[in-house]
Amino acid sequence: MDLQTAQHIVTAMLNMAVAVVTGASVTRLWLGRDASSWAEARRRPVGVAATAGIVVALAADVVLLWLESATMAEVPITEAAGATWSMLTSTHLGLAWSIGMTGLVIAAAAMSVRGKQGQAAPVISLAALAVFWYTRGMVSHAASDGDFSLRLFSDWVHLGLISLWVGEVMLSGGVMLKASDNMEAADRRARASYVASLSSSATFALAGIFVTGLYASWRSVGGFVNLVGNPYGNTLVAKLLFVGAAALLGGFNRFFVMPAWLEREAAGNAAPPALPERFRRVLWIEALMLLAVVVLAAWLASTSPPLESM
Repeated sequence: MDLQTAQHIVTAMLNMAVAVVTGASVTRLWLGRDASSWAEARRRPVGVAATAGIVVALAADVVLLWLESATMAEVPITEAAGATWSMLTSTHLGLAWSIGMTGLVIAAAAMSVRGKQGQAAPVISLAALAVFWYTRGMVSHAASDGDFSLRLFSDWVHLGLISLWVGEVMLSGGVMLKASDNMEAADRRARASYVASLSSSATFALAGIFVTGLYASWRSVGGFVNLVGNPYGNTLVAKLLFVGAAALLGGFNRFFVMPAWLEREAAGNAAPPALPERFRRVLWIEALMLLAVVVLAAWLASTSPPLESM
């Protein structure tokens, strides 16, 4: 495996892990407003997912710096220690990495707080992750206009919303909406409230992703003529297709599965088991689409846009 491919893979792992931590942080916020047994039973698995995500994110971030240093210095990865130190202490990339790593460490500390200590811990975690997202933009094509520009701000919002969407979908399908037995009226209302929050959050994220993605594409591609026939444009089109597929799946859940399900559960009544199970199956397919989006985004990050290649 060449260094560039390794960077792509590690970048995708980093982005996915941070998305899981983001989803866990938002989920903890939603669970914090509920005292039902359904919510209580999910606090621990959400914490486990957050811990796994932050461990992978920290490790991937360190490995990514090492690989980037080896690439820049044109040395084997086994001999990249000196190059990594130089990169860390004397380059813009090193500065951005240090700030981003600080954000990840703070997020890790906040997510380690367990129990019902209020909303402070997940809010701190989200704020720290926002710092990390910004530093990722600082070392991307979006920083071509400077570290404090509209293009970088748009990229920051885009990364954050993608992370939110991917993370909450994965946490919902893998943890929050697992089948539950012997649910009482309070548990059904709690689950209905969670699903409603998930749907509203995903809709908000998708709207923001569309606006910021359109702006980023215009700045990077410049027009439809550059959208195909080059590595960046081809990868971008593939990413957009997967985003569109994921959005359609989310829309199917929102308009065809949720209404009949939540109408019953919001009132504390039992809904046919087929409805939540169908919702969860669609979520899993949506999560696979978003996994493809994360991988393609990692390739885009290190591919020169057509306007920068001219």
